[in-house]
Amino acid sequence: MSKILIIGNARLEDLTKWSKLIEKSDLIIACDGAMKNCVESNIAVDFLIGDMDSIGEETLQYARSKNTEIFEISDQQNNDLSKAISFAQSLSPQSIEIIGVDGGRSEHQFANYFSLFESQVNTTLHLDDCIVIPVNKSNPMARSIELEKEFSVFSIGQSFGVNLSGGKWEINDADLSPSSIGLHNVAVAEKLMISCSDGNLLVFINR
Repeated sequence: MSKILIIGNARLEDLTKWSKLIEKSDLIIACDGAMKNCVESNIAVDFLIGDMDSIGEETLQYARSKNTEIFEISDQQNNDLSKAISFAQSLSPQSIEIIGVDGGRSEHQFANYFSLFESQVNTTLHLDDCIVIPVNKSNPMARSIELEKEFSVFSIGQSFGVNLSGGKWEINDADLSPSSIGLHNVAVAEKLMISCSDGNLLVFINR
């Protein structure tokens, strides 16, 4: 099973800061205009996905010359990250890592969080200041963490049967509503475990 890296199209940036993730990836998917960032950072892209509304013809021709497989998906009901996650899942990956979504318009960033719940495999969104992990019944979280590392847990809608261990404030079979109550917890064990029997949670772990 492969490790897939998705590169989003939020802003122009030097992607070499994510070199460790790039090197560990078996396949790389670029979302539409992210291909320009990949070219400038000398990153080999396996698949280019999106409606191709934010990519120049020169960059598109370059992708073709490098044998990048291009999937133009005109569906406007889903953003390019959702399209990329859906395609990645069709490849039966072991995990999905996502970079390149920092910055950009606020509503696009917000939509990206919801896109994470479309994944049925272990998925991590990497931001400059933290990582974001979706948790639901199909995807409980068990992750190594540094002692004293801050993290936050938020319920997206109603979540039921929520359990959290490894934090200063633990949760045992609780029902959660959307609120700020999960902000600024602290790891007191080297493994953080979070699950729920129904609903959706977002976990933010500070860098």
